[in-house]
Amino acid sequence: MRCWIALRISTTTEAGQPACAMDAAALQQAAASLALGLTPRVALVDEAVLMDVTASLRLFGGLARLMQLLAQRLAAFFGENGLRAEVQRAQGATSLIALGRLRVLGEGGAAVKKRVAELPMHTLTAARPHLGVLERIGCRTWDDLLRLPRDGVARRFGAELLEALDRARGSAPDDYEWLLLPEHFEEKLELNALVTHAPALMAGVERLLVQLHAWLLGRQSGLCALKITWHLDKRRDVPPTGELDVRTAQPAQDLRHVARLISEHLAQQKLPAPVHSLSLRSLATELLADAAAATGSLLMEARQQGDGVVELVERLSARLGDARVRAWQPCADHRPELMQRWVPARGVISSIRAQLNPERPGRKRSKGSKAASSSPLPETKTDALYPAWLLPEPLKLAAAGNNPVYQGPLRRLAGPQRLEAAEWLLADSEAARGAGLSEKPWALRDYFIYRSQQGGLLWIYSERLGATPEGARQRAWYLHGFFA
Repeated sequence: MRCWIALRISTTTEAGQPACAMDAAALQQAAASLALGLTPRVALVDEAVLMDVTASLRLFGGLARLMQLLAQRLAAFFGENGLRAEVQRAQGATSLIALGRLRVLGEGGAAVKKRVAELPMHTLTAARPHLGVLERIGCRTWDDLLRLPRDGVARRFGAELLEALDRARGSAPDDYEWLLLPEHFEEKLELNALVTHAPALMAGVERLLVQLHAWLLGRQSGLCALKITWHLDKRRDVPPTGELDVRTAQPAQDLRHVARLISEHLAQQKLPAPVHSLSLRSLATELLADAAAATGSLLMEARQQGDGVVELVERLSARLGDARVRAWQPCADHRPELMQRWVPARGVISSIRAQLNPERPGRKRSKGSKAASSSPLPETKTDALYPAWLLPEPLKLAAAGNNPVYQGPLRRLAGPQRLEAAEWLLADSEAARGAGLSEKPWALRDYFIYRSQQGGLLWIYSERLGATPEGARQRAWYLHGFFA
């Protein structure tokens, strides 16, 4: 037996509260997008959203459980986006029965207990053009019309009314244009008034983000990048549009963080002319296997509270600029001053996320990864001792004989630790040119640990200027770091 659900979304207004950010048509489209997460057979018919949930009942544990889950998702969507809306729903064996009961429910009737034969005639869309004639001949319910001869009804009211009755009784299949969400979200919004300051565009952006949120929920995807385009008033020497690209390190389905990023970017924009409309387009999305999971744990208390490190870095980078928010990154180089570098944190934020969340919900792990994660990594042993503080530039030291001097005489404790980075860094080396390292200086050094009475433990190296005895005597000493 088939089962249909009919939904109607209406806005609610309260005294002293602003109007809802979305109109009835946009709310209906958002509800239809959410319904696609429960069944692929969703259609927009008149003022209602029709769902054929026959094939989904077993998956979600029955009609009662599916209706409860649908109500929870709608309430969560309206609550997260600050929308005040009322949801009415009814169910039936056919789409027209569910739609008829929904219309009776909107009039204050007991739609659930109403028999199908007792549904009023005006609840049937095909009968609305003939309500006056049907009322005069005494047809007030569906049962009254079904008692009339079919040939006479077809000649007087047309075949469309009979086809609707057959679909309502289940004799004819329901054929609708099923809703399909596009591959990319793209929506344009006409502003109520011209906007001259970029931060004021957030009011329109938030309305578009609500529709984007519903689209993401329907496609069970997370947003990775979007583009906002504002259309400028036509003026001389002014481009027709301006645009802004916003990207996130991890797929986002809750767009509150994306809204904060957009707000930070718009605060730094200057509009050359007033803006009359906005466009929003999704650039990149990622399918989420479990869109509702916020953590890998099944415990509610394990869910993250507040913003994470990734969201904080993205928001600070948008506010202060990439050059002022940097992250440390190791480099494959033997020279201590080039073993690490500071780069914009936004560029390496993906690696930060991988370190913080090695097993994200919905990500499948290969067979070999389990064995690799269970076996401990081999320990690398090294005899080198590296200091806690490294000078930005090596400080050249004076020498007494063949020993360095720094705030007095020094006493050698350990060394030498030999470092050679020469042949593969030469300018005429093909490997160096291929790696982009041909301009880096080569190094031939011997590192020592010295003790100073005033400066503690010092990390000092000497340059080996040549292999001849004269070159060995001409040593140059440099202070490179301090030990804790």
